Amino acid sequence: MNGERQSDGAVSVSTVRATLESVLSRDAGATVIEECRRCGTTVEFARVPCPACGCDDIVEYRIE
Repeated sequence: MNGERQSDGAVSVSTVRATLESVLSRDAGATVIEECRRCGTTVEFARVPCPACGCDDIVEYRIE
C-alpha cells in the first residue's frame, strides 16, 4: 500500500513520511509535490497515470 489510501480513507504512513521528508530535507530550490486529484496519492512523475486509481489528472504543488 505504498502511497495509497486505505479503505477507510486514511493515507498510508509511507506517503505521509515521503511527503514530509521531501519538504523538510529540501535544498535552496522549490520542493515539488505531485499528487492525483482523484485519490490524493503522491506520484513521482506528473506525466504518468496514478498507480492507485489510473487517473491522468495529476496536480503539482510547488513549495518554496
